Amino acid sequence: MTIATVKPARSEVVSGLARFGDLQRCEDGLPDMQLPECRRAFLNVLGFDQPKGDGQFSPFGDKAKARVSHIKAGFGVSFIAAAPGKGVLMHTHDTIETFMAMKGRWKLEWQGDQGDEHVILEPLDFIAIEVGVQRRFECVEAPAGEAEGLLLGMIGGNAPAAEIAPEGIERLVEAGIFQREPAAA
Repeated sequence: MTIATVKPARSEVVSGLARFGDLQRCEDGLPDMQLPECRRAFLNVLGFDQPKGDGQFSPFGDKAKARVSHIKAGFGVSFIAAAPGKGVLMHTHDTIETFMAMKGRWKLEWQGDQGDEHVILEPLDFIAIEVGVQRRFECVEAPAGEAEGLLLGMIGGNAPAAEIAPEGIERLVEAGIFQREPAAA
């Protein structure tokens, strides 16, 4: 099979350009971002459609508008900036999620068959997490002289969904962000 080649106008090609310095920081949009331990910012590069499932959230939040959103690439890309000790609650996705530490050191934790486990990512280290695995990330150390680390997150799909783990839901209920469901009669 031959791949058809095209010769687009310059404007078409540069419509897919996202300069880091022009990316908008989004510091809200996901329920856990209200928690002190989960303060972080998304700098969304390549977007996707938001999931439609009840109790499901976009991995990057509905408010984290992607710089490049007109291309349906089958995956999304976002930078995550966070101070040491800040990260995300344990959660899972319906698609593969990958991370690469760009600046600083990052802890990637998951629920494994022997309990919670983790690895520390140094700059340019990469990890891929499979569908359905409960996982979380946290900045462990910012680069010298900087307040935040920077993580590159990439997630498959054109409308990936995230679900917060039960213990994360409990933390959100405890903080008054979520309400406990009334017991069935």
